[in-house]
Amino acid sequence: MAEIKNLPVSLIQTSPRNPRKTFDEEKLKELAQNIEEQGLLQPITVRVIKEGETVIDEDTGEVINAESQYEIVCGERRFRAWNMLAKKSDKYNEIPCIVREMTDEQAFDAMITENLQRQDVDPVEEAIAFSLLLENGNAVEDIAVRFGKSIRFIQDRVKLKGLIPELIDMLRQELIPISGAMLLAKLDIDAQKEFYNENVNGESAASISDIKEYIDDLFCVIDKAQFFSEDNFSDSIPSCSGCINNTANHGCLFYEMKGKEQKCINRECFSRKQQEYVKYRVMKEFENLVKKGEPLTFGKSVIVIEPPRSWDTKSEKQRKEDTIKMYNDMGFEVVYSSVFDHPCFYSESDERIAEKLENNEVYRCIEVLGYSRPEFKVSFYYLKKSSSVKGACNVSNQIEAENIRNKIKRNGELMVEKKTETMRKWADDMDDYTSKSDGMSPNEQIIFDVLVMKGCGYLFQKSIGLNINKIDIVQYVTDNAKERNKWYREFIRAKLSEAAVMYDGDLKKLQNMLFSEQYPERYNEMTSKLTSSYAKKEENLNEKLKELVGEQ
Repeated sequence: MAEIKNLPVSLIQTSPRNPRKTFDEEKLKELAQNIEEQGLLQPITVRVIKEGETVIDEDTGEVINAESQYEIVCGERRFRAWNMLAKKSDKYNEIPCIVREMTDEQAFDAMITENLQRQDVDPVEEAIAFSLLLENGNAVEDIAVRFGKSIRFIQDRVKLKGLIPELIDMLRQELIPISGAMLLAKLDIDAQKEFYNENVNGESAASISDIKEYIDDLFCVIDKAQFFSEDNFSDSIPSCSGCINNTANHGCLFYEMKGKEQKCINRECFSRKQQEYVKYRVMKEFENLVKKGEPLTFGKSVIVIEPPRSWDTKSEKQRKEDTIKMYNDMGFEVVYSSVFDHPCFYSESDERIAEKLENNEVYRCIEVLGYSRPEFKVSFYYLKKSSSVKGACNVSNQIEAENIRNKIKRNGELMVEKKTETMRKWADDMDDYTSKSDGMSPNEQIIFDVLVMKGCGYLFQKSIGLNINKIDIVQYVTDNAKERNKWYREFIRAKLSEAAVMYDGDLKKLQNMLFSEQYPERYNEMTSKLTSSYAKKEENLNEKLKELVGEQ
């Protein structure tokens, strides 16, 4: 039996079992505005929480927890938007509710169903919801039929639960595709963290091919390696076909590892072989490659690598520097791809490439670095407009000038990196800084504010229109200092809502300090009810204890 009535928002709480954990602040504001203009078109659904039902003390007749407490079953997003209005006007102190009698299982099932039927369902929350249904004894076949999905879809979504939090954030920010996230979820925590760190703490995007390359390299998959088709390319490099480090040559000893692929159990040998194979392919191009110090002329090819980026890790930048030096030492010219305009994506066998080469529109290049390892690849780049003229001299001068500009830029970056590394060591070693007795300087205040802002989390930053990857956050904080308390309070809110608070005594004290000061009525009411309720339980338990131990 269900009934519709208006209930005080103070008596309603969200459910900790709701799989939906993310709510777009801007969309909530839009919904609140719509409710203010049109009213609440669909009441929220709640159920009575049993622990909050009226209880009569058998000895004194005292009423404890006289007011029922309610838990949201469906409509948390509507409730959050309504609460925004309730903070501005007493008109919204009560909200229309459909009150249903529901067991824990029925309520949970309704929450799952509502969330999985949303059009904008978050794939991670979808994974959690499907997992909870499976844990509650539902068969995957039944879940698939119920929500109109394939069994494979359900199984794939559930895999996302294996992602570390950092990669979950990357997925939600669309920096990695769902298909790639499912592959990463199969890796152990250390391998996932390594991938995350290689992506500059998750700030650069990675495609499905990038992720597959990373995994193939991580597991040293031989038949996915470039050298596999020419296993015997060098007399000095052992062949994988008969190598003891190839799992395919170990029979049942490596049965669990074997699978459908050949894997190498000697990572150092695998990496060295891939490096040597790329050098081998480069040397096959010897006659056609631009040599060190020579001008770039049409009809030749040149080795290119991606220029160092601001988001590259230190190891990635070093990898590029080492690659340039290695091929320079071998006698070849190496240029950054940025000396050209942009890549041409026609394959070498495409007749259009031959035409563009003949017209001096593109330049043939040899790439030697892949996403995470050495990789040989023939590519073609369009010349910049200022370079698209016939005649080797002009082309050579233009490209060389651009190459020098890139080197000047990189030289400046190296200086900044060296300066940064030096100051990092200073910060690690300086013992006198924390003991300074003077007040915070304006710069120190800005530094602190930026650190707080970066700790507020992606959703809050998005809600205030801030994308720290695209703007100067230092300048933003400086220009918006009047909003400082908002950042601080969001930082406090976020920290006191984390699961860690359940296990940290200091954080529990901070919770009490905050809510007793900022929301005294709500805090005192909750404290009083809990104290009364648990005092009665404790009294009953003590009575039972006396009976058991025979105390008078």
